[in-house]
Amino acid sequence: MKNKYGEPPVVMGQFKIKCQEMMLYQYLPIKMPKKSIISMERRLDCFRPMISAVIDNFVETFSEDLARSSYIYLTAKHQYQDKTRCFNRPGYHSDGFMTDDINYIWSDINPTVFNKSKFILSLDDQKSLTEMQAQALPENDFSYPENTLLRLNQYNIHRVADVEIPGMRTFIKISFSKDKYDLIGNSHNYQINYKWAMKPRKSERNIPQSAILIK
Repeated sequence: MKNKYGEPPVVMGQFKIKCQEMMLYQYLPIKMPKKSIISMERRLDCFRPMISAVIDNFVETFSEDLARSSYIYLTAKHQYQDKTRCFNRPGYHSDGFMTDDINYIWSDINPTVFNKSKFILSLDDQKSLTEMQAQALPENDFSYPENTLLRLNQYNIHRVADVEIPGMRTFIKISFSKDKYDLIGNSHNYQINYKWAMKPRKSERNIPQSAILIK
């Protein structure tokens, strides 16, 4: 069956994480292609059990070869949020739009809001955002319980939840991609020896790899 925009994500089950240190890592590369070792600083060790579970699921669902040939990136945020300060920009979007990237997401409060409307989208990173916003019917919004680990592909349309109660929130995203996430502002892993030419990011929401943006 052909995938359609507006599909629900895959539910991986409940996961508990205790993160007490404020942090903001954006698409930190923790594994390079053809490598099997996860490299990251010790302050991120609280996320290792989830990362291991995610890699096991990726291998089982897709293949060990694809896992080995992929970059793996970690986004980890533990910060204060309220109605005027949320983690991400508002509006519906798709992680990995126009790619085969796979993303696993998790949060302890304010779960991500998905939308199951029938979307017809242009294959354009910016134009499609306007189309998602126009076509997402509010009655088709839904979310999952707190602490639910989810697997996403480009067909899962979602947005950040409205902040009803201010407080600390932990959000995790683990991304598998064949591409370099090479936009300025993405985190650099100083435990891995690499040097990328980082590209400017636009003021609008961006796909994290310039290889897609320039097409």
